[in-house]
Amino acid sequence: MKHAARTLAYEQTVRNEVPVPFFDFTGLPWNPKQYSPEQIPEQWRSWLLDSGSLTQRLKLECPNGFSVRVVKHECEMPTDSEQNFLDQPAIEANIREVVLFCDKKPRVFARSVLPLTSLEGANSELLKLGNKPLGEFLFTHPAMKRGPFEIAELPARQFNTHLDQRYGNETAWGRRSLFYLNEKPISVCEIFLPDKEVGRVT
Repeated sequence: MKHAARTLAYEQTVRNEVPVPFFDFTGLPWNPKQYSPEQIPEQWRSWLLDSGSLTQRLKLECPNGFSVRVVKHECEMPTDSEQNFLDQPAIEANIREVVLFCDKKPRVFARSVLPLTSLEGANSELLKLGNKPLGEFLFTHPAMKRGPFEIAELPARQFNTHLDQRYGNETAWGRRSLFYLNEKPISVCEIFLPDKEVGRVT
């Protein structure tokens, strides 16, 4: 019933043409579960469990080009879920939301939460990324460490307002992890968008 109520609220927002964030933590809380590899659909498994650079992998998978569209880059309060994940209560953060395109098709939505306390000193370089991928910066930095993944399922229609294609009941899979840059935490959530026709990233 709760899921149905959230879906109805989301659909009403779309019908009323009220702008909504592409990743609405308020309307659809992040609810990760403990998945064994066998419980994750095969077409998503290697993407979700790969601890390497997603940017580099996408570039290899995109012979006709990889690009980043910045949807949002603002200073605001993270959600309660994100504050708990970061263990940073009541701390403002730089919120960065982007869409990653492969061969001109949207493949990944990403939301990064960079607490202001994590942007001091040498880490202030993160404020100058522009349209450059955050992951590309992190994975080339010698002072970067990455924590374990959280994995969750989400309805793909959550992203319809930002796409040319319209999803119905398709499922998107997402992951969230903490990066530590010079021992300072950064939360990165990546949602893998299914292909409308075949239901997989190609």
